[in-house]
Amino acid sequence: MSAPKDVLRIAPDLGLPIEAVTETFAILAKRGKGKTNTAVVMAEEMIAAGMPVVVIDPIGVWWGIRSDAAGTGDGLPFVIFGGDHADVPLQETAGELVADVIIDQRIPAVLDLSSFSKSASRRFMAPFIERLYHRNRDALHVIVDEADAFAPQRAQADGLRLLGAMEDLVRRGRARGIGVTLITQRPAVLHKDVLTQAEVLIALGMTGPRDVAAIDEWVKLHADEDQAKAVKASLPSLPVGTAWVWSPGWLNILEKVQIRARHTFDSSATPKPGQKRIVPQRMSPIDIAALGEQIESTVEKAKADNPKTLRAEVRRLTEALEIARALTPEPVVNTVNIPVLPTSIVEDLTEVLAPLSKQLNRITDALAILNAQPAGHHAPPALGRAASPRPGNTVSRTPNAGSDALAAKPAAPRPRPHPTDDTKALSKAERSILTVVAQAGPLTKVKVAIRAGYSAGGGGFRNALGSLRTSGYIEKGDLIEATKAGLAALGPVDPLPTGPALVEHHSRNLPKAAKEILAVLVDAWPGELTTDEIAARTTSSYEPTGGGFRNAMGRLRSLDLITTTSGYSVVAEELV
Repeated sequence: MSAPKDVLRIAPDLGLPIEAVTETFAILAKRGKGKTNTAVVMAEEMIAAGMPVVVIDPIGVWWGIRSDAAGTGDGLPFVIFGGDHADVPLQETAGELVADVIIDQRIPAVLDLSSFSKSASRRFMAPFIERLYHRNRDALHVIVDEADAFAPQRAQADGLRLLGAMEDLVRRGRARGIGVTLITQRPAVLHKDVLTQAEVLIALGMTGPRDVAAIDEWVKLHADEDQAKAVKASLPSLPVGTAWVWSPGWLNILEKVQIRARHTFDSSATPKPGQKRIVPQRMSPIDIAALGEQIESTVEKAKADNPKTLRAEVRRLTEALEIARALTPEPVVNTVNIPVLPTSIVEDLTEVLAPLSKQLNRITDALAILNAQPAGHHAPPALGRAASPRPGNTVSRTPNAGSDALAAKPAAPRPRPHPTDDTKALSKAERSILTVVAQAGPLTKVKVAIRAGYSAGGGGFRNALGSLRTSGYIEKGDLIEATKAGLAALGPVDPLPTGPALVEHHSRNLPKAAKEILAVLVDAWPGELTTDEIAARTTSSYEPTGGGFRNAMGRLRSLDLITTTSGYSVVAEELV
């Protein structure tokens, strides 16, 4: 496999630095002049550089990126959410969930909104953009096609929330690792506060006077008026695919270039009259089973952290407790007569034992002082002298020799404290959960459950997790992490082993197929294997398309025991 690129070659004579992934671009052009091709080329270059890309596609023209230019081979491994070519259906209420999947799993994705109405698209996009902006921290590029639909100059009432989210994403997203490319054929109606935030302007052919004039707002903040006149004058006559790339601040360039042809299938091409529309015969495969596990993992984590879900769980448990109380019979109280000593005898015993109690207290105090002394140190002589007996007291002190012998003994080791109200005894499930996070550090709920040998949705695991949170033994947040109090309650724990012993450690809770796959990849390290090669090398000779095999691959990826890039899998380096 080739090494990731550090230059994004969008034209034969122009390469952008890899930092472009977190910068903001605006691609302006009339229909048919090459704006979508330019954006696809940027996406192809970023994926080749190992950077995730998310495409917002309101018209359903980006799905061809999964096939090569001829439509006969694999393209790029984008997961398509929604639309006619969906890997995963898309609902207008799933904005936050889809953002979480993209952030947690770092997958390239096309969000095809073409089946949504305009209002439904806005209802999906507002929470999606907000979630992406607030949670993301690693490099990610978002391409927004027909950006004026989501950030219009004149937003309707139900679009104000989305407009605010788009302004935050474009204006401040770079600080959170997010770069943005805005594509529009109507720059005159794209909100000026969004357009003017673009660091790089890529202008292709335009003829509309209002659209050409819209560039002036960007020029006022970024560029020279004289240069702008020359650029605007040439726009109506620019050939298809020819673009001005203008970055006065970041790259300090103004160059007219011919954008290279895309390497993937052009599903946005308009067929000519009488011409049959070409349909790709092959598209890059997507591991749907693994994707399903990734989405399930994200859903479980979202449920665990959702206050509404937690309140519902509290109500459910409260109702169950009331039912259990109603079914529990009232305790039977038995009266037992216990003989009691007469008061006169009690008084006589108290009088006899009082002097003994005082002497015992003094001996206990002396022992405490002796135990606190350093090894070899003798107690002060005063503690070894015979005490003058009191009238009526027949008990005498220990002589000097006894004191010296007592002082020479080393301090007894302190016994380990028993659990108190602050450090309650742990159940088996609670101890297993704390042991996993103490050894491996913060993990998602699903990863903790699998490593501890439980189902993430099972009652035993969920109840143990709730108990640990209530006791303050795990931190609040997206990841499960032990607190200091939790580590203290757990006590000493062996660190994770290394090498073959670590493989054996992780294999204990794995199903047969996952164990065999892991063994194959450990043997192949540092080599990378395709799915077919892995299946062929397993002891049971699994079918690479079988459900059991694909589910096992997905589980290993979920546990970070293996990684898969562009169809090749390799075992985690910590296991070898």
